[in-house]
Amino acid sequence: MTSARGSQSDRPAGRTKRTTPIGAGGEPSVWLMGASLIVCVGLIVAVSVLIVRRGAATFWPRPIERITLESGEAFFGQSVERRENTKTGASEERFRVGNRDLGQDSARWVDTETITERSAPEGARLVERDTWGLFFGTVERVERLAPPAGGGAGERSVTVLAEGAEAGAVLDELLPRAAERRREIRAIAASRIPAVESRIESARLDRRALLRADGDDARGLGWGAFAGLVVVGGLAGAVLGAARLRRVLPSAARPLVWSVLLAILLAGWLERPWQSGPPTGPALERRLVEIDERVTRLEARRTELTDRLGALREEDARERVVIVDPRTGRFAPASQSSPEDPMLISQVIRAAEINAMGFGDRLGLYGARWGDFLSRAPGEAPGTGGVFPVILGTVVLTLLLTVSVVPLGVVAALYMREYAKQGLLTSIVRIAINNLAGVPSIVYGMFGLGFFCYFLGGWIDGGPGTAAVSRASWWWIVAGVALCVGVAGAIAALGGKKRATVVGLLWAGAAGLAAWAVFATPYFGGFFPEKLPEQPTFGGRGILWAALTLALLTLPVVIVATEEAVAAVPGSMREGSLGCGATKWQTIRRVVLPSALPGVMTGAILAMARGAGEVAPLMLVGAVNLAPAPPISFEPPFLHGDRTFMHLGFHIYSVGFQSPDVEATEPLVWTITLLLVLVVVLLNIGAVYIRARLRSKFGGSAV
Repeated sequence: MTSARGSQSDRPAGRTKRTTPIGAGGEPSVWLMGASLIVCVGLIVAVSVLIVRRGAATFWPRPIERITLESGEAFFGQSVERRENTKTGASEERFRVGNRDLGQDSARWVDTETITERSAPEGARLVERDTWGLFFGTVERVERLAPPAGGGAGERSVTVLAEGAEAGAVLDELLPRAAERRREIRAIAASRIPAVESRIESARLDRRALLRADGDDARGLGWGAFAGLVVVGGLAGAVLGAARLRRVLPSAARPLVWSVLLAILLAGWLERPWQSGPPTGPALERRLVEIDERVTRLEARRTELTDRLGALREEDARERVVIVDPRTGRFAPASQSSPEDPMLISQVIRAAEINAMGFGDRLGLYGARWGDFLSRAPGEAPGTGGVFPVILGTVVLTLLLTVSVVPLGVVAALYMREYAKQGLLTSIVRIAINNLAGVPSIVYGMFGLGFFCYFLGGWIDGGPGTAAVSRASWWWIVAGVALCVGVAGAIAALGGKKRATVVGLLWAGAAGLAAWAVFATPYFGGFFPEKLPEQPTFGGRGILWAALTLALLTLPVVIVATEEAVAAVPGSMREGSLGCGATKWQTIRRVVLPSALPGVMTGAILAMARGAGEVAPLMLVGAVNLAPAPPISFEPPFLHGDRTFMHLGFHIYSVGFQSPDVEATEPLVWTITLLLVLVVVLLNIGAVYIRARLRSKFGGSAV
């Protein structure tokens, strides 16, 4: 029986069976895409596991071992890691040994074959200090110095409170009181006295401002001329109101009337003759006396705090502890300049006898060390202290960045997608925005330093200075702005697509003249001229300028994400809104923008993720190793945009590369990296939650 298609022998000679290519079904591509996804996810998981493992293990209390070498040398240390020496093939072990103030490295590699004995000695303590890092040793004695006879600076008698086995227990009893005293000393020295000094400086600046005022701010417009302006402005307003009621004024003339009216009102406000000049005579003397009395009260308060600080330090210097290093037999000194004086008890943050602890006690110590690290401020040396101000600065900067970049990006995207004519100019703008995403971040830092810090900040502090124009010239500039705006409005009211270019040029000219009028105005002398040039306020680096710099850096991300979200809104929704009688702006505000909000949040998430990890621009516009005050406080205005700040990314660089002891600070680099990742993840989780709520409320979005 022969098939309808014919048998193999019935086919013409030279023809072969056609086979389907292996790639036609897409299986190789699917496998390749799956493999790529697995590789990407694997890399992310590997990096995350590495950061978590290394960062979380920093504060775990490892056992303290006594290591004895073949040479007879013995030391205390904690085993950190092992490795094989590729040159000799021998096994090496790394120990954290601390005791930098005694002239040794914080860590050392030891050939395991040279170790003759290792044990967990009783009484060995890990001492955590603000300066010089960790110290390994045994508590030999606790002593107290008596105050000198007669209160002078003579010799002091030393009373041994405990020694030997009892010294450790006495030290544990004295540590809480010493910690409370240390906190009070730091609060007075780092917060209370600087706050009083800041108020004293503010009062002195007020005095300087009064003495420098010489009547330059007196307005040049008389009451008669001002009354004339009020009459003219009132007539213009009446004409405009009557025209709106009777509809007798052509729509093309209304922008001109509005421009004239606003220019007159601006003149009246700037030249306000009712403003009195600076105080003179008895009024000036009375103000100066009030300022002097305020300074006297503040100086008395400063003296009181200084005396209290001196008394606390005197009491603090009396209690000392002798902790001996087994390798050298020397004790930890109070300072490098006083090697014969034992360490103060207040210098000890924690003295843990780890070998005597069970798992529960070690877990409690682990949590206490984390809490201490997260709640304290950094020390003067990199890698000392905690990171609370660092986390605070990172969160505040990221929130300021988001608040700054999202409105700008949304407005720009809405205009380009909904209003701008899609042509050559719009394409050029989009290409420029995409290219801005590839500009190195250090370039944005240089721009922020030059424009925001020096130009804009300097203008806020001291006004235009020598760049200010005369009042007559300035009013000609204002007249040019009003003329451009009025003519542009009139032409736009007449309609016509051919006039769009002329309207755009007029608006551009008005914007340029307005910028010139603002930055060259003779009516503004700055908000903080009395501080210049010694103490610029906004004319230097600060968190506000850092946030705006990062906003420019991440602006292309928000614009692109918002444009895609707006484009994903179905056209039928726009048509339905317009068909119901809504205007274009009402359609955008009530229909398009709510539907695109999830996409806007996507752009905000990407902007936060990139901005929070940037370091190079921040080094130029505001980030420092140790900020004197946080950017937010309970004092008005609560958010201090002129202050420098600390950032986790910059802190990683500072701890990892500017510390005098890289071996000791290496674990902290991983810990701070873990904190940075957690901060970014938590902020993104909050944004993702808001995006999910918006999607459920508005029915979802394509982005």
